[in-house]
Amino acid sequence: MPGYSTRTYTWQDLADDSVTWGDTNPWVEWTGNGTTIDGSTGYGNIVYTTTTKDFGEIKDFYMTASVISNGTNSIVVKVSDDDVSYTNVNPQTNPGDLKGRYVKLEVTVVNASTTATLTSIDASFLFDPISETFPALSIAASGNTTLPITQSYSRITSMTYDAPKDIQVVLTDTTASAPGVKAYDLDTWGKVETATTADVSIQGFPNMNVNANGNIEVN
Repeated sequence: MPGYSTRTYTWQDLADDSVTWGDTNPWVEWTGNGTTIDGSTGYGNIVYTTTTKDFGEIKDFYMTASVISNGTNSIVVKVSDDDVSYTNVNPQTNPGDLKGRYVKLEVTVVNASTTATLTSIDASFLFDPISETFPALSIAASGNTTLPITQSYSRITSMTYDAPKDIQVVLTDTTASAPGVKAYDLDTWGKVETATTADVSIQGFPNMNVNANGNIEVN
């Protein structure tokens, strides 16, 4: 999927600056890059949009993406439920918005000193959460008990537990960096909070970041 950048001008722009096809080495193609036309000398950017990926249904996901080019890259993730209206999502700052049936990538390559070229785009869309378990977790009698997570999550998707009879453990704080739970005694009127010990497991999607090359990585 190699591509290169171009600059767009009218025939009048070219006539004004005496740019012609005639030369001792005639052009077979021309991008306008590096030529002064209408007072402007520069190099155009490549903006390339991939074909649409259809998941078959609306899904939460996380992802990786990498670009090979000769310039500075930026990747915009476009997500849609209907393949008509798309929302731009930054996976690093708004990972919770990675939800939809359709997704495509818009890649921009910038090079201020030579014609920008785009060699390849590679992306993976992932759906399986990571998880960790906290055996014999001591849960306080009142207030949230923060789970001692050791992995880096972009969002928490679910929680499971194994607790004594008549004890219910509830995920009450889904903050990705500090999820919390409470325990309730179901054998009391009104489900009173209680202290208990339970095996608790948390599931979620890992953090993503955009590196110095503009690629999307999983931490």
